[in-house]
Amino acid sequence: MALSNLQTRVITGIVFGLVLIGGTLLSEYILCAIGLIIAIVGSFEYSKMLSKIGIHPNAAFLYVCNVVVFAGCLYFPLNQAAIGVNAHDVLIYAAVVLIAISGLFTWELFRALPRPAENIGASLLGVFYIGLPSGLLVASAIGNDGVYEPWNVLYLFFFMWASDSGAYFTGRAFGKHKLFERLSPKKTIEGFIGGMITSMLVGLAAHHFLGGLSLLAWMSIGLLLSISGTLGDLFESMLKRQTGIKDSGSILPGHGGILDRFDSTLVSAPLYWLLLHLLL
Repeated sequence: MALSNLQTRVITGIVFGLVLIGGTLLSEYILCAIGLIIAIVGSFEYSKMLSKIGIHPNAAFLYVCNVVVFAGCLYFPLNQAAIGVNAHDVLIYAAVVLIAISGLFTWELFRALPRPAENIGASLLGVFYIGLPSGLLVASAIGNDGVYEPWNVLYLFFFMWASDSGAYFTGRAFGKHKLFERLSPKKTIEGFIGGMITSMLVGLAAHHFLGGLSLLAWMSIGLLLSISGTLGDLFESMLKRQTGIKDSGSILPGHGGILDRFDSTLVSAPLYWLLLHLLL
């Protein structure tokens, strides 16, 4: 008997969630591998998506720069905790990034493709949309003392999953007023509020199990992440509507691609990383 789309989505979600949680708890290297997969596969999906409307990000730049930025997000926090950040290392890293950006502009001269400004802009956007958030996602598990703290990054996933699930079920039960019909016809204001509430409840759990911050601070983090996650979801919906596709990929049955699964998380990860380092 063939599985329905909902059944496929639930099974994939459970398996994917268990792999994500188990891998993160098991080893920091597995979490790094997960982050790199998000950065690389996400870059592929992003490039393929935009190519459908005649915009062609520089794939080589996108892959290389996203890996370099990803590595920097881990190298500097670990170095800071161990021996402090060396100004020489910062200059070398900045030089590598600047050379890559200069190479991007130069390479575009020889690609002879239409819409060069959009190609360059899309290439740079891909770093800030995919590479940097992927790196900061993993960096959220690095404590100020350089120790691996997997539950920190797992709670980011919990915030996102709670927000998505709360919005979905609240929207189905009570949704009447459209949130942003032009981009996502199924999202409702009621669902948006439900997502914020469930994410704030995860903040309650974070305060109890992780500590370090007041209950108000953790619940505020849940609220902010729910809002940023919704913006990330809407941003990817905007890209998909512009390019005329339903899913960014097909790597996750019932869910689509990596960007479909991590659209909320990619926009929320930098905010979460910043809040952890400012407040903890």
